[in-house]
Amino acid sequence: MKQKICLHGLGLKNKGQLLTVVQKLLPQSTVKNKIKEKYLANDDLLKYKRTKFVPVSEVGYKVTCISGVMVICDNIQPLNEVIIEYEVKAVNEVRKLLQKLLASKIKFVLDEPDLVLRAKQLRGRTSMEDMALYDEDTALTALCCHLPWHLYAASKAWGDLLTCTNERNLVRQLRVKLRRLRSSLTFFKDLLPMTTFEQYKMLIKRWANILGDAREYDVALLTCMKIRHAQRGEETVEQVSRLEEILQDYRAKASKKVLNANKLNEVTFQLAEMLLTMQNAVLPEEYQEMRLKQFIRLRLNTWCGKLMLLQDKYPAFDDMEQLHKIRIKVKRFRYALQGVPEIYFPTSLLRSLKSLQDMLGFLHDDYVNDMLVGEIMKQYPDDAVLQYEGAMFCGWERAKAEAALASLPSLWDNFTAQLGEWQDEHL
Repeated sequence: MKQKICLHGLGLKNKGQLLTVVQKLLPQSTVKNKIKEKYLANDDLLKYKRTKFVPVSEVGYKVTCISGVMVICDNIQPLNEVIIEYEVKAVNEVRKLLQKLLASKIKFVLDEPDLVLRAKQLRGRTSMEDMALYDEDTALTALCCHLPWHLYAASKAWGDLLTCTNERNLVRQLRVKLRRLRSSLTFFKDLLPMTTFEQYKMLIKRWANILGDAREYDVALLTCMKIRHAQRGEETVEQVSRLEEILQDYRAKASKKVLNANKLNEVTFQLAEMLLTMQNAVLPEEYQEMRLKQFIRLRLNTWCGKLMLLQDKYPAFDDMEQLHKIRIKVKRFRYALQGVPEIYFPTSLLRSLKSLQDMLGFLHDDYVNDMLVGEIMKQYPDDAVLQYEGAMFCGWERAKAEAALASLPSLWDNFTAQLGEWQDEHL
């Protein structure tokens, strides 16, 4: 079976730049050009020049360059694509070719190679089942479709972050995309060799950790803003300007660390290697005859069983370290559940799960905020204004956390009751 991998070029000003790079890498190839214009539903349009490179010698792959535009909802999206179609025997050669392409000055992200499907995605009118390799009769679909779906999203989010000057909201968006990818990877880990799973899990975790510092300062700054809004209308509105000033400074340094530690094409190559692994994986013997839904139900039953036992394993709801472990499991389950559209789950269960996750997230943010601001106060012991603002910040957070903790047991009981009913009926 032939596979495809697509590199989407970002910010190209010269239309011939992409073609020049590929021509230099594939000098011994026959070249065929064609102008394509395709009208889609809702008056959407694909219009581009397609250049096919077929190596003279039998290497097991061919490369297509696409340069043009995609018009979706009257918005023009540039098309600067390098699509590599290859056979399994050519994986190593394709890896080398990707490495050379990503060593160029053009910045790339991974994207869906099917342009019609990509147009539907931009309109929000497609699903995983529309992917070319989707096959409900085999669990291999999880590696060929489910994981690449999240991988493309993570790659594009990296592209947004590393090519944009105002990246504040993009940090959070990327963290969410990486969480979804990691949750899906963990959910389907039994289909991969353990060493492969651990390698990619640690890679995603390393990225998340680098992004985590900037996110923590964003959360603290958001709390500062909420305090100001809550105090509006009072006779005296206490500002947290000194604290915000210091948080902004630390946040800028954390952001610089993220940008300096990650070069876009290096990230894209690591994700491309992951994609090559998924596309060419061989299922373990015990799963080779298993249908996709059968495997998903098997995994969901396992995860549900572990969730039901979390309160026994971590009984102290007032212990923030234990709550953090519960939060990670709950969040991972929610993302995994949303990543398997083959299984029905009621909106009431999703709402209950979201409410629980939000509450656990708020308590975790309060815990981290308290430690973060406490450490800053220790660094400036003689700054009376900062000490006052820091104490006000921590007190405001603590009062809200106490109220949240009181409602947590009922949220947990409601969620586990709904989860048990859903498991009995649908799994």
